[in-house]
Amino acid sequence: MTGARVKTLYFILYLGFATWRVFYNIYLEENNFSGTQIGVINALIQATIFVIVPIWGYIADKKGIRPTLRIAVFITAILLMGLGNILDFWWLIAYIFILTLFHHPLAPLIDALAVQFSQTNSRYYYGNLRLWGSFGWAVASVIGGFLFMAVSLKMVFPITSILFFATILFLRTPKKSSTILYKPHFERIKFKEIRNNTALLIFLVIIFFYGIASSPVNAYMNLYFSELGADNSVIGIAYTIQSLSELPFFIIGNRLLKRFGSRLVIIISMFVMVVRLLVYALVPSIPVALGICALQGITLSFLLVGVVDYLHNQLPKSRHATAQSLLWGLYFGLGHTVGNLLIGVIKDMKGMVGVMYIFTFLTSIIFLFTTIDFALQFRKRKE
Repeated sequence: MTGARVKTLYFILYLGFATWRVFYNIYLEENNFSGTQIGVINALIQATIFVIVPIWGYIADKKGIRPTLRIAVFITAILLMGLGNILDFWWLIAYIFILTLFHHPLAPLIDALAVQFSQTNSRYYYGNLRLWGSFGWAVASVIGGFLFMAVSLKMVFPITSILFFATILFLRTPKKSSTILYKPHFERIKFKEIRNNTALLIFLVIIFFYGIASSPVNAYMNLYFSELGADNSVIGIAYTIQSLSELPFFIIGNRLLKRFGSRLVIIISMFVMVVRLLVYALVPSIPVALGICALQGITLSFLLVGVVDYLHNQLPKSRHATAQSLLWGLYFGLGHTVGNLLIGVIKDMKGMVGVMYIFTFLTSIIFLFTTIDFALQFRKRKE
């Protein structure tokens, strides 16, 4: 495995992720799904992460990360081909559940691969590998935005399948190779390990609630722009701005991390999220919203860099991939699941602008609580 291959895997995988995720909510809305139904579907997409990621991690421990990814990518590509043909809500619920069983391990496993690869190759670190995923997301968003103005949105599904099939070329393991067979080591973490570490326990609660609070900008910006009257090209541009803004901030975040520590990086990320949601609520304008999308680089890149480092410092080195699974399970999994359900219901009653108002308040509370908790930890260390 080389750095170039890891970067290429990130790039192509996130091309695929963006091609269907950026436009799927719009596709559902165009086919007369209600906000509540879209919320349930998005919640289901996130809900299985908490259970599925450790299971696939266990499989990858036995078989190696590349063989495991080959299987998951291959089946995901096949299932995505048929996703656009299912428009009955209850059948879609069943189909989405099956799809997530194979789709969810893709991002956590490539993250685990990047973390372990960087530990044996000093030229690389998580941030400068992961940014290629953001670049892939940006490219897919802008091209897709204009492409799906000319062709049916239903084309997102075969295009995504083709991209996922392409990643298999970069997951081949040579028969005669002296390279490391990367394994993520997603050990099952025992509650005792968390219970005995008060700082870790509190932080995991924070991550769960922050996963709820950040759901609007991570999963519903497409419907926010749609409510403002934006077409698919504008929505694609919005996601492109978000993704491109992540690129420099993965590097900047890593530098701040080394100088000031993970807590400050996380606090900055949360504060900017409060500002971002507040502007979306108070100034529901397409030009303003496009400009504010550039803050994604701070709200997501800083968060990922900071949280990964914080969790790694709270757990032994042998449990680094377990830390990665905690992030995916609590933030992207349980947190976003609850967030998506709430957003779906609130959208039907208040619209997406109303969602931004309510989640600004929620995020502000979490930001204040986290700041106080980190301040108490800092004081305790000095005593």
